[in-house]
Amino acid sequence: MFALLKTLCLLLIAGLLAMIGSLVPAYIRSIDSNVIEYAGIQGTAAINCAWAEANAANIGPAALISKATLTNEAERSALNKHLKALIDKHPQYTISGGPSPDFENFLNLTQSHNRSATNRNAVLSVLLPRNERRFLAETLWASSNTYVTALLKTRNLRGMLRLHPADHPAGAPYDAGVLTLALLIQNGHFKPGLANQISQIATHAVSGKPVAVKTMEDLALATLSIARQLDFRSLSCLAAISTSPNDWVHIAAIFRAQPQRIPQVFTALYFAGETRGIYKYLAAHTDTAATDLDFALRHGPQAVEFLLENGQSLFRASAASNTVLGLLAPYRPQFFTALTHDNITLGLALKFALFLLAGLFFALSMGAAWRSSLNNDNPVSRQNPAVIARNVLISIVCAITAWIFLEPDLLQSRELTTADTGPRIEFAVTDALQSLKTPVKAMQELNQVTLLVLALFFIIQLVIYSFCLIKLREIDKQSAPSDLKIKLLDNEDNLFDFGLYVGLGGTVLSLILVAVGIVEASLMAAYASTLFGILFTAMLKVLHLRPYRRKLILEANSSPSPVIAKD
Repeated sequence: MFALLKTLCLLLIAGLLAMIGSLVPAYIRSIDSNVIEYAGIQGTAAINCAWAEANAANIGPAALISKATLTNEAERSALNKHLKALIDKHPQYTISGGPSPDFENFLNLTQSHNRSATNRNAVLSVLLPRNERRFLAETLWASSNTYVTALLKTRNLRGMLRLHPADHPAGAPYDAGVLTLALLIQNGHFKPGLANQISQIATHAVSGKPVAVKTMEDLALATLSIARQLDFRSLSCLAAISTSPNDWVHIAAIFRAQPQRIPQVFTALYFAGETRGIYKYLAAHTDTAATDLDFALRHGPQAVEFLLENGQSLFRASAASNTVLGLLAPYRPQFFTALTHDNITLGLALKFALFLLAGLFFALSMGAAWRSSLNNDNPVSRQNPAVIARNVLISIVCAITAWIFLEPDLLQSRELTTADTGPRIEFAVTDALQSLKTPVKAMQELNQVTLLVLALFFIIQLVIYSFCLIKLREIDKQSAPSDLKIKLLDNEDNLFDFGLYVGLGGTVLSLILVAVGIVEASLMAAYASTLFGILFTAMLKVLHLRPYRRKLILEANSSPSPVIAKD
């Protein structure tokens, strides 16, 4: 009775530790949404960012942030009412997006803001007509900014392959792109260093250098992709966070890749304050990046920054683990979330330690049940190396199993997917987010999955090996004659072959899981299960069982034969 209570208590402690470990929001391949929410709470709320732009009369950025982040209808309605009042007072804000003296003067003189267009709030909608471009070019030629004049000299650039110069009948797109760049530089929206780089590219392009001509064409195409979607103030916000020509090209690539998510893309770039993080994140998580970024956007700039810094997708539980986590979530201590947010490595270490302790108590409960079933006076000591090894290895197996149950993506490789890069009217170029992904990276991820499966099979075989050594030790400690011990050994033949059975079963199960698509390890991992079973069973029988059986046979034959009395 005492042994049963001891076993149940140990199992209860193991289950409690496993549940506590499940509450730590730390994962190897993903980031928990609770940590993202916690990061957002530490910073500025999205609604405050929208109102900050609205109070500065920047209606373009404010409207985009509102569309991307505000889910509360009352909050959105109040903000839209304020923005509408600003537009009624300043109609040119529809295209300028807010106070911008030079651009507003251009709009007022050309009356461009009174024209109807498909996307009449976009900068490009007022720069494609020839008269508007000629008027703006004359205004910019009067500028004393040498960067602007250097850029204007490229209007009739020769040698381009995808666009035509301004003096060509089809040269409106390129000319509009160059004038937009010049207008951004004239108003100081590009950083001085970037403005200088663009100026140097323009100078080299005019001199006929092919590389510079191609780069200038890329910049014009990128500007067209962005300017056809945004007002001038929003455009200037993106110019302000660009630090190199590549940043500007990458922003355009993101806009082309997600043309239906302009508010979300703009807000993500605005909150992040940089380009590379968003570009790399979208390239690394093509299937989930949009949903994950939308979630982070609703929680503010700090949530977006944390998501990008971590570089992982949001955690998505399987049906079974989602049920368990849903029941336990109300009991999660805030300390766990704060610890994971401050140091993800500590969060992972704490979670694994709790799972390891849970596995240790499970191993101890198994040991207690094993010892109570022996019904002998000479159990193997708990300090025996085989017993210690068994408990430690079972702990590791339980920890890995619990982690895989909660995060099944560990057994999945991240497949390469093809982005939607079909031809578009909006001057699509060869830049694509998928260019950052390579087969080498996919192979590394696949190898990591394979190594995890190999390690799990290896540890399971070690556990079985330890059990067999303990059984040999138990038989050796029996106060019984050698003949009886030999019979006991014969009775344990199935146990001694158990490693081989498990190895074969692991191979069959792995092949089934690979065929179904649940696990994406290589076939090497599946066949290794049988190999480990053969090796460990051979080691047990050759190095331990055979010498011990030989010893018992010699002892049995050396004992005196019983004397038979004669009549």
